[in-house]
Amino acid sequence: MAPHPYKTENAREREFDFEAFADCRLIYRNAHAIREEFLKEKKTIRKPLGSLRIIQSFITLHEDKNKTKIKSASDVTVDFCVEFIVYCMARFASSAAQEIRFCWRLLKTVGVPTDVIPPNPVSDPDRKSREELDERSARYFLNSAKKEARVIIDRYHQVEEMASRGKDPRRKAGGRNGDWDQLENRLWVCREVLGLQTRTESDLIALGHRGVIRSMAKRPGAIEIDPKLGPIQENGLFAHLQFYHPSLADLAPFVGLLMIRSNVNLQCVADCQAAWSKWSEPYARAFSHGEEPDRWVSIILPKLRGAQSQKRKRSDGMKNGKVAKAPARIVVPSLKRPWSHPFQVLSFVQKLTHPLRTEVKRRIKEISSKTDISQEECRELDRLQSIKNDMFLYRNRSLITSLKLTTRESQLTPTALVEVFERYGLTAGVRQLRDAGLQFGFRTSGHSLLILHLLARHSSRGTAAAYARRQDFFRRSQELFVAIFDKSVALVRSSNYTIANLRQELRASGLEDWQITNVLDPNTRSRYGNRCGGPTSPPAPFDNGTPPGQLCRGQDCIDGCPLARFLPDALPFLVKQWNSIKQQIASVGIAAAFENSLQHRLSKLERILEKYPPPAVLAEKRKLEEEGE
Repeated sequence: MAPHPYKTENAREREFDFEAFADCRLIYRNAHAIREEFLKEKKTIRKPLGSLRIIQSFITLHEDKNKTKIKSASDVTVDFCVEFIVYCMARFASSAAQEIRFCWRLLKTVGVPTDVIPPNPVSDPDRKSREELDERSARYFLNSAKKEARVIIDRYHQVEEMASRGKDPRRKAGGRNGDWDQLENRLWVCREVLGLQTRTESDLIALGHRGVIRSMAKRPGAIEIDPKLGPIQENGLFAHLQFYHPSLADLAPFVGLLMIRSNVNLQCVADCQAAWSKWSEPYARAFSHGEEPDRWVSIILPKLRGAQSQKRKRSDGMKNGKVAKAPARIVVPSLKRPWSHPFQVLSFVQKLTHPLRTEVKRRIKEISSKTDISQEECRELDRLQSIKNDMFLYRNRSLITSLKLTTRESQLTPTALVEVFERYGLTAGVRQLRDAGLQFGFRTSGHSLLILHLLARHSSRGTAAAYARRQDFFRRSQELFVAIFDKSVALVRSSNYTIANLRQELRASGLEDWQITNVLDPNTRSRYGNRCGGPTSPPAPFDNGTPPGQLCRGQDCIDGCPLARFLPDALPFLVKQWNSIKQQIASVGIAAAFENSLQHRLSKLERILEKYPPPAVLAEKRKLEEEGE
């Protein structure tokens, strides 16, 4: 599948005018390389444009301050990079890391050697946890979406029923009094006289349809979904055309049903193509012996974020000099018969938007047949070509567009979707819909990252772990960590310290008998002084670099390894590590002000040391000072 580019070369040239950077030679002279690196397949140019302006402003200040000129990659020095870091930290507190990352990428693009570019010392701010959609709210959302979806489905069936009925109600065609009052006659006019074309009222008047507009002005049209009010019925010609041309609000309940039933994000839904072969396949498995083979179907949705699928060769083996890649996709099993499940939802939307798809193709043919095409028509043709096969087409007054194009150009959830979903009870954005199914599976599986990985179709459990850090997940895992940690040091202050008591505490903390045996073995002590419950089987992600069956090489137990247990004899090792990190931080100068792993480990060490008797900790620190003198 070769999708139409969202930004053609002409569109990128028009929209991104490098003449604005004529006074910044580093950017202007490398315009082609920058365009290829930052604008290829870009959804919008606003972000790179803003970042380029920041770099342009900095270069101007740098040149004025240092009485120099930055014309090419050879003029960029380490001092230039350091000053840019300070510049960003002083002006862009929350986005400094992002702007520095963009600049480093640009410098590499224009040919600056990597040994000149220092590491990015600034970390991205922690993302805010999203509010979870609880089970009751999710059920309310689902029922609300189903209720309004039924309105649109009934409207569609009403039109289908009247398709073979109706006649011309106009006087010149022999119409009688009362003919305009019959809905089937008004729909006949929409089909046979207006041709279901998307024209403005002024265009229709120019074509001689003023009488049609006047006759429909006070007569009720289709029941439609108002984003804020829900189902309403309005009068007029465009209300009648909405029988055939759904709005985005009309599609909203189906988008919501598809997202909450399939656990995918909005862009996956928006990118869905209308052809059957693009979004459905026979389901190759059965869930129980003897089950009907045609009861299930596989829904295929495009995946344009995250990990890409493995490379495959075309018949010629190459594409533009490179091995072609198979398009990434998400496969979702769906029941065939229930009307609110993905298969029936997509089947209906495909039929609902068919008149719009027909009109798009008619308009493409009309423009293409002209010998002299204006610039405006050229832009319209480019837009129509890009949406002609999209599933979620809708009409916005005189304009046909698609959810795919809208979300990709704006990088925002369309207002109509936001308002409809807010009425359904969504409080924190459309991502809550995908999270709802993932959270349910995550909780009912005992907070298994493997289950989350399978449900979300993530490329790795590491990605699943990152997605699991929602408000509810984070709170639960944090409580679990604190409970395990507190149990692991519970005997540090105890006066009744026996092997039997220790075994009991370790078992209560979640360790199995073989892991307890390892903890009681002094030979399993790590560099932080703690004992390890599985020295030859470290859990992910603490197993990085450790071959199966060998001793853990990282020994980064302090970062939260669930098999680490701190006993009283760990105190000297903890104090030595604490002192070592303090010295490292003191020796890095300005870098100590940046968020880094040393600061995180120091805070964790101090948290652990707080559990030990203060006099014992102070004695170890003094002992370490005396050894150093």
